[in-house]
Amino acid sequence: MIKRFLKSAGYAIDGFLLGVREERNVRIDLVAMIAIVRLAFFYDFDRTQWAVVILLVFLIPSLELLNTAVERAVHKPDTDHYMPAGQAKDAAAGGVFLMALGAVVVGFVLFWDTAVFSRILDYYMSRPLNAAAVALFAVGAYLFIIKDNFEKKRK
Repeated sequence: MIKRFLKSAGYAIDGFLLGVREERNVRIDLVAMIAIVRLAFFYDFDRTQWAVVILLVFLIPSLELLNTAVERAVHKPDTDHYMPAGQAKDAAAGGVFLMALGAVVVGFVLFWDTAVFSRILDYYMSRPLNAAAVALFAVGAYLFIIKDNFEKKRK
């Protein structure tokens, strides 16, 4: 039983890594996940608010991986357009879009606090190394997100 569980976990990790390697939106979601969790440390969130933040930052990339699964499952290699396959892809993408939109609204509810914005700005402006770390993160995140563009040019 443990052996089956570990084998299943391995397949799940393979699926996650496939999404990271081949899906730009999964990489965008992961970068956003890190940034949102880092930002959340500036707030005095209670356990429920933390639970909502954690749930949403894991839910969006999870739905993106499910969208990838639907796209790959219904993809037809021929040049004909098969209408139900396209509709399935569109519906899956629409589900991700709606959840992301809902997460943005929840994010505004949880994070909109001008006093905290001021505190965050002061924190980074008064500590040049922290500001440099944010800039380095931004550059690294950009390169991570667009990495498939470099790989396509090399081939």
